[in-house]
Amino acid sequence: MGFLDDLKRQADALKTQQTVDTATLARNAALVEAACKTVWHYWLDLAQQLNVLQPTAPVRFSLDKSTPLDGLKRCDFRVDARRKQHRGQEVYDHLVIHALQKSGRMLTMSKDFPPEIERLESKLRQAGISPDTKWVRHPESGRLEEVRFSFVADLSLMVRVLPDHDEGKLRFQINNLDCLETVTADFPAHRVGSDLLDQLARWMMGEPSPFLQQAEGVRRVEA
Repeated sequence: MGFLDDLKRQADALKTQQTVDTATLARNAALVEAACKTVWHYWLDLAQQLNVLQPTAPVRFSLDKSTPLDGLKRCDFRVDARRKQHRGQEVYDHLVIHALQKSGRMLTMSKDFPPEIERLESKLRQAGISPDTKWVRHPESGRLEEVRFSFVADLSLMVRVLPDHDEGKLRFQINNLDCLETVTADFPAHRVGSDLLDQLARWMMGEPSPFLQQAEGVRRVEA
């Protein structure tokens, strides 16, 4: 067998592998799209029910050691999605359900130590709060005396789904359900159905839920 025949054999093997890879990508993308559609329709219905029920968050949130927030009402649930082009097809880019956890309290917090200022700013960003900030300086020296943050203590709640069409997975990014943190968890597309979404809904209602127990690569980042 000559060198040309050897090249043909290598080319045929590569074509076969490319065909298999293309088929795998197409199958993964189809599974992800089906899962995204399930999430979309489930969340549209869920948001309507939660806006009636307005469950009370069962956890105490903390902006600092002396400012706890508890008994927050979860309300104003909304659902959104965006689409994009992927390998010549229009697919889901992301889906999101978000809400407010309302205390209705108007707070003013003052911090005079830079690390404490940074910690509070980080927690407010995580909470989705844009405070009215006043930097108070000594009238003569100009030295910073304190920073005052004034705001309504209503916290954001959000679950975002980020699909990976090539890998056949969906990443759930969960903000502020148990505390001021972001939790990320990955699931194979074929696992994302009504049973899994029921578990997430229980968590959002404040009930015990095994949602994260079935996830891959759970990661928590607290503000």
